[in-house]
Amino acid sequence: MNKFKRKLYAEFESNCFKIFGVPGARVREVLSERGDNLFEKYEEAWVYGGALFMRQTMAFTILSLEAVYHETEIGRELTEEERNDRFESFDIGMNADTINAWQETRAAQLDAKGFRYDAKKYIKAYD
Repeated sequence: MNKFKRKLYAEFESNCFKIFGVPGARVREVLSERGDNLFEKYEEAWVYGGALFMRQTMAFTILSLEAVYHETEIGRELTEEERNDRFESFDIGMNADTINAWQETRAAQLDAKGFRYDAKKYIKAYD
C-alpha cells in the first residue's frame, strides 16, 4: 500500500476511535454484515477521485453510521441542517460544503458505473 493510502487508513482508524471508541476493524465488521466491503469501496473512491474523495468517503461512512445510531437513539430522522451540524461537530473534515461536494462526486462516480436513475437517491440508500 502506498504511503498516501496508509495515511488515509490511519486517519480512518483515528476517526473510528474518536467517534465510536472502537477500531476501524469493528466498523468494517458491522458494515460488512450488511454487505458493504469498505476496502473495495475506498479503493474505488481512490481510483475515481483520488485521495480527497477517498478521505471524504471514509469520513462519510463513519458519520453516516453514527447518524444511524443517533437517529435510532432519538427515535427520529435528523433534518438536513441537524445532520450537517452534527457531522461538522465531530471535526473530521465534513461540513455542508464538503458533504455536497462528496455527494456530487459520488453521483458522478455512480453515473460512470451505470447507475443513471436518480443517483442522489441511490447515494442515500447505499451509504
